[in-house]
Amino acid sequence: MKILIVNDDGYSSEGIVKLATALNAEHDVTVIAPVRCMSGMAHAMTFGKPIHLKEITGKYPYKCFSLTGTPADCVKLGVELMSNDPPQMVISGINTEPNIGTTVVYSGTAGAAMEANLLGIKYAFAVSGNPDSHSDFDYIVRYFIEHFDYYMHLASKDYALNININNERIGNSEHKITTIGNRLFSDIYLVGTPDEKGVPYTLVGNPIHIANADDCDVIWYGKGYATVTPLTCNHTLHTAMTKLKAKAKRYL
Repeated sequence: MKILIVNDDGYSSEGIVKLATALNAEHDVTVIAPVRCMSGMAHAMTFGKPIHLKEITGKYPYKCFSLTGTPADCVKLGVELMSNDPPQMVISGINTEPNIGTTVVYSGTAGAAMEANLLGIKYAFAVSGNPDSHSDFDYIVRYFIEHFDYYMHLASKDYALNININNERIGNSEHKITTIGNRLFSDIYLVGTPDEKGVPYTLVGNPIHIANADDCDVIWYGKGYATVTPLTCNHTLHTAMTKLKAKAKRYL
């Protein structure tokens, strides 16, 4: 199978290198990934200015390119460049943090998979984990490959799949197909020394405990399950349409 692998952590990050190397043993793998970390870019695209593609030679056993763009740029340009022999699958990851709950809104990993889905790629996967050590990447890659056919069976052109795999210490009891939950952070801005650009603010923070439905990715992942959630770029809240139309009618 012809596979395009992207991420938001950069082409040389451990997760993408180990995943691409493992899959390259049986598949035709091409990596196009950001030249530097592009975490938190969501589905951002670069318009009206150049992005630069550079082949990385002699370092990896697969075809590898760096790009000065976003994760979604990597998918869009990659599919365009491979149009004569297009990829059958796009994998975004392996991310170094789980993309569960509302983290998905900010995730460049998830955004890249949804871009692949927009481009008509049936097998579009975002893969994330919570590695504590180098060996955890090996475990997460191994778990993903062991369940490769399962993920393919679940795939559809109607959505991308957001897959989260726990590390080896926690383990994964089984898969749970579930919805996105709530995951908020204690936002803290670190204030730096003013310079000619202005006052620098750096956003940091940690997840905070908030209420969640029992059946959501945040809860199941925390209980030691690998989670699978279908994602779509259609942000319409269909359950609110009837109520919204009624409100509009009353206003008139």
